Amino acid sequence: MEFSEVCRYFDRIEKVSSRLEMTGILAEMLSKTDSREIGQIIYLSQGTLGPKHLGIEAGIGEGLLVQGIAKATGYPEDEVEKLYKEIGDLGLVAEKLGAKKRQSSLFAEKLTIGKVFSNFTKIAETEGKGSQDSKLKMFAELLNSASGTEAKFISRVPLGNLRLGIGDPTIMDALALNYVEEFLLVKKTRGEIDAVLKEKNEEKRKEEFGRRARQKLREFIESKYNIFSDLGEIAEILKKKGLKGLDELSMQPGTPIRPTLAERLPSAEEIIEKLGMCAVEQKYDGFRLQCHKDGNRIIIFSRQSEDMTPMFPDLVEAIRKQVKAKRIIFEGEALAYNEETQQYFPFQVTIQRKRKYGIKEKAEEFPLRLFAFDIMFLEGKDTMPLPFSKRRETLAKAIGKGETITLTKSIETNDPKKLEEFFLASVENGLEGIIAKDLNAPYTAGARKFAWIKLKRSYKGELSDSVDLAVIGYFKGRGKRTQFGLGGLLTAVYDDESDMFRSVAKIGTGMSEEMLSELESKLSRLSQKGRPARVDSETEPDIWVKPFYVIEVRADEITKSPMHTCGKGKDGTGFALRFPRMIKFREKKPEESTTVKEIIAMFEKQGRVQLQEAETAQEKTQ
Repeated sequence: MEFSEVCRYFDRIEKVSSRLEMTGILAEMLSKTDSREIGQIIYLSQGTLGPKHLGIEAGIGEGLLVQGIAKATGYPEDEVEKLYKEIGDLGLVAEKLGAKKRQSSLFAEKLTIGKVFSNFTKIAETEGKGSQDSKLKMFAELLNSASGTEAKFISRVPLGNLRLGIGDPTIMDALALNYVEEFLLVKKTRGEIDAVLKEKNEEKRKEEFGRRARQKLREFIESKYNIFSDLGEIAEILKKKGLKGLDELSMQPGTPIRPTLAERLPSAEEIIEKLGMCAVEQKYDGFRLQCHKDGNRIIIFSRQSEDMTPMFPDLVEAIRKQVKAKRIIFEGEALAYNEETQQYFPFQVTIQRKRKYGIKEKAEEFPLRLFAFDIMFLEGKDTMPLPFSKRRETLAKAIGKGETITLTKSIETNDPKKLEEFFLASVENGLEGIIAKDLNAPYTAGARKFAWIKLKRSYKGELSDSVDLAVIGYFKGRGKRTQFGLGGLLTAVYDDESDMFRSVAKIGTGMSEEMLSELESKLSRLSQKGRPARVDSETEPDIWVKPFYVIEVRADEITKSPMHTCGKGKDGTGFALRFPRMIKFREKKPEESTTVKEIIAMFEKQGRVQLQEAETAQEKTQ
């Protein structure tokens, strides 16, 4: 497919504000793409040059991009930089200057998606002496042959952000839209959908049937993505073999599995009421890691499927020595450990281990301990369907003796008092709290269910737990904060039913000067003129940003609000956080943020707690 055609689709997607319309345009583009290019188009849509866990980056910074645009268009670098400061988007700069080049190339050619992707792959692979000149040459070569619109998207690729607002759920919806007819060829499938229809009117019933069919197929595609996190390859398989091809997909060491997520409840009593007899594990405040071993090959992924293997040589060596299995995938939480005091460092120290340079020195200064808590794959077998009690037993047998890797400390109980005691002891030891787990539940990849329930330390006068919010915009700094270019954030929770981000809080406290500068630097790269397609907010920031960064936030309470769209009802009011303050960045995807349903549940529980406190206070005065 010619790249100009892909760019026309990208341009249409960028300009729409409806997610439904965006899905339709994406589905149309993918339907016209052949199996050799569909994966490449999906990777570019995701802002990558391959599956996310491979971490392939072009390695071209803004400075080199400015040089490349200048070289291809004939404009001086200072003129390109000046325009960049005015517009704030190198893609738009390249589009504007590319449409009125001061020089024409003798070697211009029609660009295909294959040519563009090939050049960027070569750019990513180019290293060593003279690599910057080689990268610049290959980038400028693409711009020489590009139209204005093509130049816009080519210049955004190295920044890892095409500004399309396309998330993984939207891509899966588009794939479901394209294969729903094949899906309905199975008589049993049609019968299952027909059996749950509620509409009586023939036209509305037909509409409901179509919607339920697409949703059911989307769930099937997502179930495969949960154990094989590569949407590009999934789309390629669908193109070559249809839906039957997905039956061949299975988990394998080296490809990350999407982690299961925990729900939350505010008290030991409610957890026991929900689960009965359960396993209760200590909750550690460190890196959640997914460890893969395939013979002598060790790969460690973050919860965001980022390959972190080079950062943790101590853990790699421990997995090689302590883990008995030849092929295994298991999860654990890693914390920095103080060997002198025999205590665990806080997260602010552990986070220092995430680095590209000085790895050996930091590993010696802050060695890690890995607390293993679940197993998904062992010697070629999927262990996820097993009940948690059996998985725990299997994991224990797979981990050999050693100091670095151990199982999480846990108890089994159906007594709220014992759970509370274990929780308080964990908090006293400097940990976050506990995770209670259903002994009979399977491991459900990519899902948030009450099979796991977290209880974290609470603070008097505050919400019983922090929340994780996606940043969707920011406000320019005023007064003392003018120098940082950022004074506050607009944040949102995730609506997993509609794949939308709904506003819940403006945040202006909890950020140090260093944090303000870091936030402005990160967020300015994601800025865009209009509201992102998957964002629902009636509050308008100075600068909109694509949902990408997630921050941990504490607040005094959740209140009803006409200003925010989280949980907004027919009465026009939603929910907001009162006195929110930022704690830190979270290593999470925006779709892993706290959900609308969680906020509503926390609001309702908060009301019950306040009522109980009022009744107790009244009793004391009588």
